[in-house]
Amino acid sequence: MDSLETIRIKVQPAIDLETVGEIVPFSVESRSFQTSRQRLQQLSFNEYLEGIPGLFILSPNNFSQDLRISLRGFGARSAFGIRGIKIVVDGIPETTPDGQGQLDNLTLGIIDELQVLRGPASLLYGNASGGVINIKTIREIDSSFVQAGSTIGNYNMFKWDLLSGVKHNNGATIISLSRTTTDGYREHAAFETNQLNIRSSFNLKGSSSLDFQLNYTDSPVALDAGGLTIEEVNLDRRQARTQNVEFDSREQVRQLKTGVSFSKSWNQIGFQSYGFYSYRDFDNNLPFESGGQVELYRNYYGQGSYLTYETLGKNSTNKIQLGYALAFQADQRQRFDNLNGVRGSSDFNQLESFNSYGFYLIDNLEFSNWNLQGGLRYDINTLKAEDRTVAANNSKQNLNSWSGSLGVTYELPNSNYLYGNVSTSFETPALTELSSNPNGATGFNENLDPQRAINYEVGFKNSASKLRWNAALFYIRTSDDLVPFEIAQFPNRTFYRNAGSTNRYGLELSGEMLLLQSVTLNGSYTFSQFEYDEYTLDQNDLSGNLLPGIPKHTAALGLTYQATNQLTIQWNNTYRGSLFADDANATQVEDAIISNINLGYPIEFNGVNLTLRTGVNNLFDTQYFDNIRINAFGNRYYEPAPGINFYTGLNLRF
Repeated sequence: MDSLETIRIKVQPAIDLETVGEIVPFSVESRSFQTSRQRLQQLSFNEYLEGIPGLFILSPNNFSQDLRISLRGFGARSAFGIRGIKIVVDGIPETTPDGQGQLDNLTLGIIDELQVLRGPASLLYGNASGGVINIKTIREIDSSFVQAGSTIGNYNMFKWDLLSGVKHNNGATIISLSRTTTDGYREHAAFETNQLNIRSSFNLKGSSSLDFQLNYTDSPVALDAGGLTIEEVNLDRRQARTQNVEFDSREQVRQLKTGVSFSKSWNQIGFQSYGFYSYRDFDNNLPFESGGQVELYRNYYGQGSYLTYETLGKNSTNKIQLGYALAFQADQRQRFDNLNGVRGSSDFNQLESFNSYGFYLIDNLEFSNWNLQGGLRYDINTLKAEDRTVAANNSKQNLNSWSGSLGVTYELPNSNYLYGNVSTSFETPALTELSSNPNGATGFNENLDPQRAINYEVGFKNSASKLRWNAALFYIRTSDDLVPFEIAQFPNRTFYRNAGSTNRYGLELSGEMLLLQSVTLNGSYTFSQFEYDEYTLDQNDLSGNLLPGIPKHTAALGLTYQATNQLTIQWNNTYRGSLFADDANATQVEDAIISNINLGYPIEFNGVNLTLRTGVNNLFDTQYFDNIRINAFGNRYYEPAPGINFYTGLNLRF
C-alpha cells in the first residue's frame, strides 16, 4: 500500500478534491503513485485501492462486469458497473447523472494520485454520492520523455504501453497508448482492451490555467463466465456456467470522452469552469433468449462552474462558494433475442434521458482552533422514456432533491484534530435499473423510488511525522434502499426493488508508521454492522438481517521496504470477513486472507532508465471468491477467484 494521507477539502467545486490539510470535517484518504505504479500489474483498478478503510471491492477479474465498489455500503447493490459512488477523473465526472459509473475506459498506467471521500457527499457531487473517488492522471513533468513497457502474466495476460510526455513553455502534454489482453482465470473469461489518452495542461498569464483531455477506448471482447452454485464450484472452480457459454455471454464497449477545464483567480475571488462530452457504444449478450442481447448508444455531456469569495478578518478566514453543475444523458436502448449467441428479432426499443440541474452554496469559516463548514444543494432531475415500438408506453418522472451538510473541527495540540459532521445523500435508480421491468413492460418501473441517507460521524485525525493515524465512527440511516434480485423467467437479468430502511453502524481505522529508515508499516480496519431496519419480502420479515455483499470485518496490513538503491518490495495482506449472499441471510460466504507481493528495481545507464518489476498475486493460494452475485436465482452466487499467479515486466524511459 502507498502512503495513506488524511487530507482536508478546500471550499471548492463539486468536481475536485484538493490536498490542503486536515481541518475540514470529512473522512478522506489520499494516495500518490508517482513511483509505485511502476511496480503494479495494472490489470485492475483494485490494485490502487487496497487497504482504504470503509472501501470494499468485488469482481476485479470479471472484465465484463467491471469492479463492484462499495463505500460504507453504498454501491454494494451493483450487478455491474459502479453505483452510489461518484467517480471523477481529472476534474471531469465519469459517473453519469443517473448514477452509473464504470472504469473500463481508465488507463491505469497514468494514474498519478487519488482521493477517496467516505460517506454521503451529495452537497458536493449531487446524485449517487454515497462516497467519492477522485482520480488524477499525470499532469506535470520535469522534462520531455518517451517510455515503453510491457507486462506478461498467467492466463496469457499480456500488456504493452507507450507513454510520452512533451514539456512546453507553459505546461505539458501527456500521450498514452496501451493494449491489454488475457484469457482469464476461468473458462469463457477472455478480455481485450485498447486505450488512447491525451491530456494537455497550460499555465496561462494572470493566474489562469487551462486543461484539455481526450480518451478513446475500444474493448471488443469481455467474456462473462457467469455465476456458479457451490456444487459447481466444488466440481471445477475454473468452469464457466453452461448457459453463459451457450448464449456467448459477453460485452463490447467503444467510448470517446473529451473535456476542458479552466480556472482563474483574482485576489479574493476564484473561478473554475469545466465542460465535457462523452459517447458510449455498448453491446452485450446475456445468457437467456428473450431480450438477451442489448445494444446501447449513450450521449452524455455537461458543464459546471463555481465562484469562491474569500474574506480575511483579524483572526478568521471565511470562504463562500456558489456554483452549479449541469449534466445531460440520453440512452438509446434496444433488446434483441439471443439465439445461442446470434442476434434475433428486436423486442425492445426505447430512448431514455436523464437531465440534471444542480445548484449549491457552501460556507467555510476558520477562526482560532475551529473550522465550521456547511452548505445546501438543490438538484432537479428529469427522467423520460420514449418507447419507439408500435405499442408506445412512455414514462416521465421528476426526482428532485435537497442535500446538505454541517460539520465542525477542533484543532488540538501536536497536529491532532477532532471533528464531527452531519451530511445527506440521495440516489436515484439508474436508467438501466428503471428500464428493467419484472413484468416485461416497456417504459420505466415506476415502483422504484430514490434511496436517501443521512450520515452522522465523529472522528479523530493525527498527522505526526513518524506515526499518522485516523479513526472515524459513524451511523447512517437510509430509506428505500435499492436492492437487486433475479426471477425465474429471466435468470441472470437483474431487477431492483426498494427495501424499506437500513441502519449502518461503522468504525474505520487507518494508520502509517515508519519502523526503520527504509521500512514502513500500513494498516487499516473496518467494522460494518449494516442491517435492514424495515424490510418485508414475500411476506417474510427480514428486519434485523445484515445487508448482503458486505463483510462485517475487513482489515489490511502492508509492509514496504525501500532501499537506498531504490529497490522497493511491497507486501500487502487483506482480510475479508464472512458475508451473506442474499437478503434472507440464508447463504454465508466464508472469510479469506489474500496476500500479494510486488517489487520494482530501477536501473539507470547512459541516460536510459530501466525499471524491472515482478509480483505474485494470492501468494498463499487461498481459495476465495472474486465476486458474489447478490440474490442470484438458483443459488448461482459464486465467481471463483484465481489461485496463486505471477506477472513480470519492464519499462524503458528515454
